[in-house]
Amino acid sequence: MNTEPLNVAGVAGPIVIATKAFFGHPAVTVGGVPAPRTGRRYALPAVDGGVVQATVRNVLADPYPTVEVNGVQHRTGPPMPIFLRILVLLPILLFTVGGILGALVGALGVWANLTLAHTRMTTAVKALAMVGVGIGTVIVWLAVAVALNAALS
Repeated sequence: MNTEPLNVAGVAGPIVIATKAFFGHPAVTVGGVPAPRTGRRYALPAVDGGVVQATVRNVLADPYPTVEVNGVQHRTGPPMPIFLRILVLLPILLFTVGGILGALVGALGVWANLTLAHTRMTTAVKALAMVGVGIGTVIVWLAVAVALNAALS
């Protein structure tokens, strides 16, 4: 998902961050030009022709990262309500009752919820969809468990 363009004083153009649902570093562009990354920092072109160092911080259950430029943190989107953050991570609880199979299915549910969190739906629709994903993961887990039990019997 790409964030909305963010204008920061001293940076030569709007900053856009492309995030991934689970793994991988976010891609940062300034004015449509990719910013080079060194380690955990990005070199953003400055207005005066130099370079400004920036750090992008992701929180697992928050679809919008925070960009720190010159010691000042800038959110790239609205904060996600705490109950949605809980709903994002809820499917992983299948690990407690389903072992490794529950963990795998739960991880897929978390991935689906993170994908939903990155959409532009309203909070209520996201919450309903995440509850549906949670119910769906339990159904998938039960179906796979029953199928494996029948196949091994």
